[in-house]
Amino acid sequence: MEKIKCKILQALIITKNEESNIERVLNQLSWLEKVVVLDSFSTDSTLELLKRYPNVEFFSRKFDTHANQWNYGLSLTESEWVLTLDADYVLTQEIIQETVKILQLNKKNNVAYFSNFKFVVFGRPLSADNTTPRPVLFKKRDCAYFDDGHTQRLKINGNSDFFKAYILHDDRKPLSTWIDNLNRYSVKECQKLLDPNNPSRNSLITRVRKTKILAPIFVFFYCLLVKGLVLNGWAGWHYTIQRTIVEMLFALRLIEEEKLKA
Repeated sequence: MEKIKCKILQALIITKNEESNIERVLNQLSWLEKVVVLDSFSTDSTLELLKRYPNVEFFSRKFDTHANQWNYGLSLTESEWVLTLDADYVLTQEIIQETVKILQLNKKNNVAYFSNFKFVVFGRPLSADNTTPRPVLFKKRDCAYFDDGHTQRLKINGNSDFFKAYILHDDRKPLSTWIDNLNRYSVKECQKLLDPNNPSRNSLITRVRKTKILAPIFVFFYCLLVKGLVLNGWAGWHYTIQRTIVEMLFALRLIEEEKLKA
Protein backbone atom coordinates (compact mmCIF):
# COMPACT_ATOMS: atom_id res chain seq x y z
CA MET A 1 0.00 0.00 0.00
CA GLU A 2 1.29 3.46 -0.92
CA LYS A 3 1.81 5.63 2.16
CA ILE A 4 -0.80 8.30 2.87
CA LYS A 5 0.71 11.77 2.53
CA CYS A 6 1.24 14.01 5.56
CA LYS A 7 -1.08 16.75 4.29
CA ILE A 8 -3.97 14.31 3.86
CA LEU A 9 -3.92 12.22 7.06
CA GLN A 10 -1.82 11.91 10.18
CA ALA A 11 -2.44 9.76 13.24
CA LEU A 12 -2.40 11.21 16.76
CA ILE A 13 -1.73 9.03 19.81
CA ILE A 14 -1.64 10.09 23.48
CA THR A 15 0.75 8.07 25.68
CA LYS A 16 1.87 7.64 29.28
CA ASN A 17 3.86 4.51 30.16
CA GLU A 18 2.57 2.43 27.26
CA GLU A 19 5.48 0.04 26.75
CA SER A 20 3.07 -2.91 26.98
CA ASN A 21 0.90 -1.63 24.11
CA ILE A 22 2.52 0.90 21.81
CA GLU A 23 4.39 -1.44 19.45
CA ARG A 24 1.24 -3.33 18.44
CA VAL A 25 -0.44 -0.02 17.65
CA LEU A 26 2.44 1.48 15.66
CA ASN A 27 3.01 -1.72 13.69
CA GLN A 28 -0.40 -1.14 12.13
CA LEU A 29 0.38 2.47 11.15
CA SER A 30 3.27 1.95 8.73
CA TRP A 31 0.97 3.02 5.87
CA LEU A 32 1.06 6.61 7.15
CA GLU A 33 3.90 9.00 6.36
CA LYS A 34 3.58 10.60 9.78
CA VAL A 35 2.31 9.59 13.20
CA VAL A 36 2.29 12.21 15.98
CA VAL A 37 2.64 10.97 19.56
CA LEU A 38 2.05 13.28 22.52
CA ASP A 39 3.59 11.76 25.63
CA SER A 40 2.98 12.73 29.28
CA PHE A 41 6.57 12.17 30.44
CA SER A 42 6.60 8.38 30.46
CA THR A 43 9.02 6.75 32.89
CA ASP A 44 9.11 3.32 31.24
CA SER A 45 10.55 2.40 27.81
CA THR A 46 7.77 4.05 25.77
CA LEU A 47 10.01 6.77 24.30
CA GLU A 48 12.74 4.30 23.39
CA LEU A 49 10.21 2.20 21.54
CA LEU A 50 8.88 5.25 19.67
CA LYS A 51 12.36 5.97 18.32
CA ARG A 52 12.30 2.67 16.41
CA TYR A 53 9.60 3.94 14.05
CA PRO A 54 10.83 6.34 11.32
CA ASN A 55 7.34 7.74 10.66
CA VAL A 56 6.79 8.72 14.32
CA GLU A 57 7.39 12.21 15.69
CA PHE A 58 6.85 12.57 19.42
CA PHE A 59 6.39 15.48 21.79
CA SER A 60 5.97 15.84 25.56
CA ARG A 61 3.40 17.76 27.59
CA LYS A 62 2.36 17.50 31.21
CA PHE A 63 -1.14 16.04 31.40
CA ASP A 64 -3.89 18.21 32.88
CA THR A 65 -7.17 17.14 31.27
CA HIS A 66 -8.00 14.76 28.45
CA ALA A 67 -9.54 17.46 26.26
CA ASN A 68 -6.60 19.82 26.70
CA GLN A 69 -4.15 17.04 25.90
CA TRP A 70 -5.98 15.94 22.77
CA ASN A 71 -6.53 19.50 21.51
CA TYR A 72 -2.86 20.30 22.02
CA GLY A 73 -2.00 17.14 20.14
CA LEU A 74 -4.25 18.22 17.27
CA SER A 75 -2.31 21.49 17.07
CA LEU A 76 0.85 19.46 16.40
CA THR A 77 -0.64 17.77 13.33
CA GLU A 78 -0.50 19.30 9.86
CA SER A 79 -3.03 17.22 7.93
CA GLU A 80 -6.60 17.83 6.79
CA TRP A 81 -7.77 14.58 8.41
CA VAL A 82 -6.64 13.17 11.77
CA LEU A 83 -6.88 9.59 13.02
CA THR A 84 -6.95 9.75 16.84
CA LEU A 85 -6.05 6.57 18.70
CA ASP A 86 -5.57 5.58 22.31
CA ALA A 87 -2.28 3.75 22.85
CA ASP A 88 -4.11 0.41 23.04
CA TYR A 89 -6.20 0.77 19.86
CA VAL A 90 -4.95 -1.71 17.25
CA LEU A 91 -6.21 -1.21 13.69
CA THR A 92 -7.45 -4.18 11.71
CA GLN A 93 -6.61 -4.50 8.02
CA GLU A 94 -10.29 -4.00 7.25
CA ILE A 95 -10.46 -0.62 8.95
CA ILE A 96 -7.21 0.48 7.32
CA GLN A 97 -8.63 -0.31 3.88
CA GLU A 98 -11.89 1.41 4.76
CA THR A 99 -10.02 4.53 5.92
CA VAL A 100 -8.13 4.76 2.64
CA LYS A 101 -11.39 4.40 0.73
CA ILE A 102 -13.04 7.15 2.78
CA LEU A 103 -10.17 9.53 2.05
CA GLN A 104 -10.40 8.76 -1.66
CA LEU A 105 -14.19 9.10 -1.97
CA ASN A 106 -16.08 10.58 1.03
CA LYS A 107 -19.12 10.93 -1.21
CA LYS A 108 -21.35 12.14 1.62
CA ASN A 109 -19.00 14.97 2.62
CA ASN A 110 -18.84 13.76 6.21
CA VAL A 111 -16.43 15.46 8.59
CA ALA A 112 -16.13 12.58 11.10
CA TYR A 113 -16.33 8.79 11.27
CA PHE A 114 -17.12 6.68 14.35
CA SER A 115 -15.56 3.29 14.96
CA ASN A 116 -16.91 0.36 16.94
CA PHE A 117 -14.49 -1.64 19.06
CA LYS A 118 -13.85 -5.25 19.92
CA PHE A 119 -12.38 -5.72 23.39
CA VAL A 120 -9.38 -8.05 23.65
CA VAL A 121 -8.51 -9.91 26.89
CA PHE A 122 -5.44 -12.16 27.18
CA GLY A 123 -4.97 -11.76 23.42
CA ARG A 124 -8.49 -13.05 22.71
CA PRO A 125 -11.25 -10.83 21.21
CA LEU A 126 -14.40 -11.11 23.28
CA SER A 127 -17.67 -12.07 21.60
CA ALA A 128 -19.28 -8.92 23.09
CA ASP A 129 -18.45 -6.00 25.39
CA ASN A 130 -19.82 -2.70 26.71
CA THR A 131 -17.64 -0.33 24.68
CA THR A 132 -19.39 2.45 22.78
CA PRO A 133 -18.49 3.87 19.33
CA ARG A 134 -16.02 6.73 19.28
CA PRO A 135 -15.16 9.25 16.53
CA VAL A 136 -11.60 8.40 15.51
CA LEU A 137 -11.30 9.86 12.00
CA PHE A 138 -12.27 13.48 11.40
CA LYS A 139 -11.42 16.74 9.66
CA LYS A 140 -9.41 18.81 12.11
CA ARG A 141 -10.95 22.15 11.15
CA ASP A 142 -14.48 20.93 11.97
CA CYS A 143 -13.93 19.23 15.32
CA ALA A 144 -12.59 19.91 18.82
CA TYR A 145 -12.50 18.03 22.13
CA PHE A 146 -14.18 18.97 25.40
CA ASP A 147 -13.95 17.33 28.83
CA ASP A 148 -16.79 15.10 30.03
CA GLY A 149 -16.35 13.41 33.39
CA HIS A 150 -13.26 11.21 33.43
CA THR A 151 -12.82 11.31 29.66
CA GLN A 152 -13.22 13.56 26.62
CA ARG A 153 -15.84 14.00 23.89
CA LEU A 154 -15.56 15.38 20.39
CA LYS A 155 -17.69 18.30 19.22
CA ILE A 156 -18.43 17.66 15.54
CA ASN A 157 -19.52 20.54 13.33
CA GLY A 158 -20.93 18.66 10.37
CA ASN A 159 -22.18 15.27 9.24
CA SER A 160 -20.74 12.00 10.55
CA ASP A 161 -20.94 8.30 9.71
CA PHE A 162 -19.73 4.92 10.97
CA PHE A 163 -16.99 2.57 9.86
CA LYS A 164 -18.21 -0.87 8.90
CA ALA A 165 -15.05 -2.43 10.35
CA TYR A 166 -13.90 -2.21 13.97
CA ILE A 167 -10.79 -1.44 16.02
CA LEU A 168 -9.29 -3.86 18.55
CA HIS A 169 -9.14 -2.45 22.09
CA ASP A 170 -6.18 -4.45 23.42
CA ASP A 171 -4.78 -3.11 26.70
CA ARG A 172 -2.05 -5.30 28.19
CA LYS A 173 -0.83 -3.02 30.97
CA PRO A 174 -0.58 -4.58 34.46
CA LEU A 175 -3.73 -4.82 36.58
CA SER A 176 -2.12 -2.51 39.16
CA THR A 177 -1.96 0.25 36.52
CA TRP A 178 -5.63 -0.26 35.67
CA ILE A 179 -6.56 0.02 39.36
CA ASP A 180 -4.50 3.20 39.76
CA ASN A 181 -6.13 4.80 36.71
CA LEU A 182 -9.60 3.74 37.84
CA ASN A 183 -9.04 5.38 41.22
CA ARG A 184 -8.37 8.73 39.52
CA TYR A 185 -11.11 8.39 36.94
CA SER A 186 -13.75 7.50 39.52
CA VAL A 187 -13.30 10.84 41.29
CA LYS A 188 -14.08 12.78 38.10
CA GLU A 189 -16.95 10.49 37.16
CA CYS A 190 -18.51 10.92 40.61
CA GLN A 191 -18.25 14.70 40.24
CA LYS A 192 -20.04 14.44 36.91
CA LEU A 193 -22.80 12.24 38.36
CA LEU A 194 -23.46 14.77 41.15
CA ASP A 195 -23.24 17.85 38.92
CA PRO A 196 -26.76 19.41 38.67
CA ASN A 197 -25.76 20.86 35.29
CA ASN A 198 -24.75 17.50 33.86
CA PRO A 199 -26.72 17.15 30.59
CA SER A 200 -27.06 13.39 31.13
CA ARG A 201 -28.28 13.68 34.73
CA ASN A 202 -31.69 12.23 33.82
CA SER A 203 -30.37 9.39 31.66
CA LEU A 204 -31.16 5.81 32.68
CA ILE A 205 -27.54 4.89 33.42
CA THR A 206 -27.09 7.97 35.64
CA ARG A 207 -30.25 7.21 37.59
CA VAL A 208 -29.22 3.57 38.04
CA ARG A 209 -25.74 4.56 39.22
CA LYS A 210 -27.15 6.99 41.74
CA THR A 211 -29.00 4.13 43.46
CA LYS A 212 -25.49 2.87 44.35
CA ILE A 213 -26.80 -0.69 44.67
CA LEU A 214 -28.33 -1.55 41.33
CA ALA A 215 -25.51 -0.63 38.93
CA PRO A 216 -22.89 -3.21 40.10
CA ILE A 217 -25.51 -6.00 40.20
CA PHE A 218 -26.94 -5.06 36.82
CA VAL A 219 -23.54 -4.81 35.11
CA PHE A 220 -22.39 -8.17 36.48
CA PHE A 221 -25.37 -10.12 35.15
CA TYR A 222 -25.67 -8.02 31.99
CA CYS A 223 -22.07 -8.76 30.96
CA LEU A 224 -22.07 -12.40 32.00
CA LEU A 225 -25.52 -13.50 30.84
CA VAL A 226 -27.07 -10.94 28.48
CA LYS A 227 -23.83 -10.31 26.60
CA GLY A 228 -22.95 -13.99 26.89
CA LEU A 229 -19.43 -13.48 28.23
CA VAL A 230 -19.81 -16.57 30.39
CA LEU A 231 -19.10 -18.44 27.13
CA ASN A 232 -15.75 -16.63 26.73
CA GLY A 233 -14.08 -18.50 29.59
CA TRP A 234 -11.74 -16.64 31.94
CA ALA A 235 -11.38 -13.75 29.47
CA GLY A 236 -15.13 -13.15 29.80
CA TRP A 237 -15.04 -13.44 33.58
CA HIS A 238 -12.06 -11.07 33.76
CA TYR A 239 -13.88 -8.41 31.72
CA THR A 240 -17.11 -8.87 33.72
CA ILE A 241 -15.35 -8.54 37.07
CA GLN A 242 -13.49 -5.43 35.91
CA ARG A 243 -16.69 -3.72 34.76
CA THR A 244 -18.40 -4.65 38.05
CA ILE A 245 -15.50 -3.22 40.07
CA VAL A 246 -15.82 0.03 38.11
CA GLU A 247 -19.46 0.37 39.15
CA MET A 248 -18.70 -0.64 42.75
CA LEU A 249 -16.06 2.09 43.03
CA PHE A 250 -18.47 4.67 41.56
CA ALA A 251 -21.00 3.60 44.20
CA LEU A 252 -18.46 3.92 47.02
CA ARG A 253 -17.49 7.39 45.81
CA LEU A 254 -21.13 8.47 45.77
CA ILE A 255 -21.77 7.12 49.27
CA GLU A 256 -18.64 8.84 50.57
CA GLU A 257 -19.60 12.13 48.96
CA GLU A 258 -23.09 12.02 50.45
CA LYS A 259 -21.86 11.17 53.96
CA LEU A 260 -19.14 13.82 53.94
CA LYS A 261 -21.67 16.49 53.01
CA ALA A 262 -24.26 15.29 55.55
